[in-house]
Amino acid sequence: MPIVYCLLPLASCLYYCLLPIAYCLLPIAYTLAYCLLPIAYTLAYCLLPILLPIAYCLLPFTYH
Repeated sequence: MPIVYCLLPLASCLYYCLLPIAYCLLPIAYTLAYCLLPIAYTLAYCLLPILLPIAYCLLPFTYH
């Protein structure tokens, strides 16, 4: 596969270029996740009782 040999150096270059960026962004991503998770859970618990009846109501229509 000549295409693989062509893409291999590019992949390794991208890997080494993006790795430091990934390490830099990882803590930010974790912090955001920890901040947003409780909000997401709260929203889910608030919206589930509203969305579930709607989903059950619309379910028969999705089969047709």
